[in-house]
Amino acid sequence: MKTIKYKMILGITSLAILTGACEFGDTNVNPAIPADVSAQAIVPAAQAGLAFAVGGEMVRISGLFMQQFEGINAQQFDNYQYLVKASDMDGVWRRVYHNSLNPLVTVLRKAQDEDSKHTEGMVKVLIAHGIGSLSDMFGDVPYNDAFEGLTENNFFPTYDEQEDVYTTVQTLLDEAIMALEGDAGAGPALGADDLMYGGDTDAWIRVAHSLKAKYYMHTSKVDADAYSNALSELGDGISSNAEDFEFIFGSGPNEANPQYQFSQDRGGNIQMDDTFVRLMLDLDDPRYNAFVVPILQEDDNGVVVDTVFSFDVGTYYSMINSPVVYMSYAEMKFIEAEAELMENGDITAAEVALQDAITASLSKIIGSVDAAYVVANSDLQSLTDDEARLGQIMTQKYIALYSHGLETWTDFRRTGFPDLTPVSGGNNAFNLNGEIPRRLPYPQTEIDLNSSNVPITSPDFQDRFWWDQ
Repeated sequence: MKTIKYKMILGITSLAILTGACEFGDTNVNPAIPADVSAQAIVPAAQAGLAFAVGGEMVRISGLFMQQFEGINAQQFDNYQYLVKASDMDGVWRRVYHNSLNPLVTVLRKAQDEDSKHTEGMVKVLIAHGIGSLSDMFGDVPYNDAFEGLTENNFFPTYDEQEDVYTTVQTLLDEAIMALEGDAGAGPALGADDLMYGGDTDAWIRVAHSLKAKYYMHTSKVDADAYSNALSELGDGISSNAEDFEFIFGSGPNEANPQYQFSQDRGGNIQMDDTFVRLMLDLDDPRYNAFVVPILQEDDNGVVVDTVFSFDVGTYYSMINSPVVYMSYAEMKFIEAEAELMENGDITAAEVALQDAITASLSKIIGSVDAAYVVANSDLQSLTDDEARLGQIMTQKYIALYSHGLETWTDFRRTGFPDLTPVSGGNNAFNLNGEIPRRLPYPQTEIDLNSSNVPITSPDFQDRFWWDQ
């Protein structure tokens, strides 16, 4: 079943409904703006908001830390050298809460009021991934009373501990599956307003199971059942590239992919990192030309003196209509490979899953499969121990999940792979040892406006989250 692809349509009306407006009697009533709308009318903007957050700042900060990108100017240069200021995080916090989670919670409440159970299930999947992703950046984050500003004028939410956030993620996904498997309810149906699957409840059920596997894997250092729990979800999860959990952007001026927009608005701030580029070259990776655009630098006499690897030129993930991928079939197979190896010690099963993962990635990115590459890079039998086998799996996952939100950074914190050398100049007041950061600072706006609840105002970037112990 193919994911239905739509152009993104952002309506000022929807945004006005979500953000509210001051009222000074009837003279301020605009008859062109409806007093209320259905949950389904808000779905497009809410889905797009999450895509901008995950596909924008989350991709960049993960890529900078994981040496897939190199920051060469302004904030991106500082972030690449592990100098991340609290004010740098204001944008992603605002985009996740204000532009994404607040609208999604509004959809949820409206869907519950309307008895639109399939819309309720769909939106719980998105909320789960949104709050889970935010926790993977900051640790403890507001959830239980985070949205009381919409109904109870509580603008100073407390923070849920990360372990509790993860429990919430799994609960939301379980509730989503139950709602999506049941009857549609008496309210408006989930349909074409769903820009991701066009109201296909079976697709959303597969996504929910897939996200359950993902978030179980994140806890592999602190939960002895993490691998077995993840494996138990795979059979009901995404089963082909056509079912990938992604948001497809369009080609119009208001439909552009967030990485494309960044390259247009702030060109010259980021380029592809040599570490990532050289790895692909060393492996003769077939995806190289899809991910990397080498630009020759010539002197005044036309002699090539250097090569830079551009991020600003359109590649698979930085074209105007590129997808933002939340989770893919390839990722499901990488999870299977790691879990079969680490939980069951089944090298053969892990190798087969790894072959499937690489094959899925090649098919998605370049539309063909280099069989020799798959065989060479899925070999686990000839490696001497499980650490080397895990390194093989995670190195291929590092390439395949380039630009998939935070996942490569999360994998690094879980497993120690890929094996990266920290960049030079990474020592600063918040990162004294110069190692790759394991967390991010809370936003300056939170420190200024909600300081009594912010858990840490002067972070050590080597402080470890609950799941990173």
